[in-house]
Amino acid sequence: MKAYSRMKWSLSLLTLVTLGTAFVAISFALDRYQERELDVALVEVARSEAKEAPINGFSFSSRPGPAANDVGPLDKYGIIYDEQGIALSATQPFDVATPSLASLKAPAGRPFNFTFSTRRFRGVVVPIPGFDKRALLLAASRDDLDGDSRFLRQAMAVALAVSVAWLVGAIHWLVRRTMRDHERIAEMLHRIASGDVDARVSGAVADKDLRRLGSDIDEIGERLAQLIEYQRRFIAHAAHELRSPLTALHGEIQQALRKERTVAEYRRSLSFLLTASGRLKHLADELLALARADAKKETPSIVDVQRAVAEVIESVTPLTADKQLKLNVAPTSATVWANPRSLERILRNLLDNAINYSPQRGAVDVTVEDGDVVRIRVRDQGAGIDENERERIFEPFYRAPSARPDVNGAGLGLAIARELARHLDGDIVVGDSRNCFVVSLPSSRPSRG
Repeated sequence: MKAYSRMKWSLSLLTLVTLGTAFVAISFALDRYQERELDVALVEVARSEAKEAPINGFSFSSRPGPAANDVGPLDKYGIIYDEQGIALSATQPFDVATPSLASLKAPAGRPFNFTFSTRRFRGVVVPIPGFDKRALLLAASRDDLDGDSRFLRQAMAVALAVSVAWLVGAIHWLVRRTMRDHERIAEMLHRIASGDVDARVSGAVADKDLRRLGSDIDEIGERLAQLIEYQRRFIAHAAHELRSPLTALHGEIQQALRKERTVAEYRRSLSFLLTASGRLKHLADELLALARADAKKETPSIVDVQRAVAEVIESVTPLTADKQLKLNVAPTSATVWANPRSLERILRNLLDNAINYSPQRGAVDVTVEDGDVVRIRVRDQGAGIDENERERIFEPFYRAPSARPDVNGAGLGLAIARELARHLDGDIVVGDSRNCFVVSLPSSRPSRG
């Protein structure tokens, strides 16, 4: 609220100073304009009177006075001085007590202001042609000019007061509305920071930039909620996967210690324990691989795709032999920017998945599409993946409802493969067909575009 108050009063003060300066400048400009209009008329009439003064016996004519404004000619006041500065003739009010020329301190030929008998005048002194030592003072009362100036200043003051009041009210409303949006966004951020990831700015925000900020905050909240839900499911699934082999281990050890057994029985128990501990080790390795996949990127290098595929196929040959599967690999000269071990892990996980879900005596095809982006396709002859499951299968521990129950695994292979691919600036998606995975990685060759 302090920031709001400071902003409001700062803007109000700036508005007051700006409008005040503008109104003063306008008032001064109008005053000067009216005064210049009077000066032009004053000089013109003074020169005409000076020219005709010798003809009129050094007295003033009956010609009207100078025109000050739209009202019409003003009363004409004046004095004609001789060579010694003594008045030869004068109009009222100067005919009662005539001021000396020296006392006026009048600049020759330039209009000036002076006061006589409490009244203010605007006058000009011009020489009389043919009589260089004689001069004529022509003056006009400043009453109309000063009255117009007072009226203008009063009108400007009222206009300034009304304008400032209106603008201060508008500023108060605008700043209040903006600060309300700021406060709302700040409150949502505080709630999110306190753990309420369901807090949303949502709703009409007047300012365009604040509306965008609010939208970004809502998106952050959505992503945080997704991450927390993802973390919750991950922990629950990990605990479930760990619980099964641990329970089996615990139960078998209890049975082994409960009574004496023969060597053969102990060997069977140890064999069971070895299998259960192997499952735990495999799960621990998979979790570690997923954590490493989520870590910082490793420096990529040029990797020959054909060689990487060949090395992975060699490692999975025992699995294909058990199911009498045929592996079809199309030759390629493609190379990618990747970490060799990451690429091999990606291919190994995809081939493991394809082999697990392939029918007995089936086939797995590996093809490579070269280009600015290299696409490696791994296709099996399994039942495939439903449309609504194509993203969820990349979640850790997720197993599609259509997955075969006889397939072992913790459900981490595809999640690890995608994380590794994305850390190589690539991705893995389900292809056009239900039983095909496509790995996209940047080519190591210069772009052709």
